[in-house]
Amino acid sequence: MNLKVISTLSAIVAVGAMSMNSFGVSLKKVTVKGQLLDMNCYSAHGLKGRAHGRTCGKDCLLSGAPAGILVHGHAWTLDANPRPLAPYVGMMIRVTGRENARDHVLLPMMIKVDDHGKWKAIRLIPLFKPVE
Repeated sequence: MNLKVISTLSAIVAVGAMSMNSFGVSLKKVTVKGQLLDMNCYSAHGLKGRAHGRTCGKDCLLSGAPAGILVHGHAWTLDANPRPLAPYVGMMIRVTGRENARDHVLLPMMIKVDDHGKWKAIRLIPLFKPVE
């Protein structure tokens, strides 16, 4: 890697770290288990469950609506590409990642779905391709 690329990446990391500290956001690593939501319909109409997930919920995530997870009655938005999650709306998932408690957002590093008693990893796909 050349020095210019390393310098640029270091600057980006430093600015990101400073901005998070300046806004008082602490990101604690967590693992939570709950129902995968389509945040569009859940926020507007309280819709959840597998029946909704197989139809409207799946379509909403495929169209780019944000995904979420319902944990002990509290909904958290998942900061992830919703499209790979679409087939699983309404199913139980386990998310390992960073928690932004102030904004109720989870930044997933890994998501697994309970597929008939077996936990299956869902391949997370970035929303955007990195610029080269």
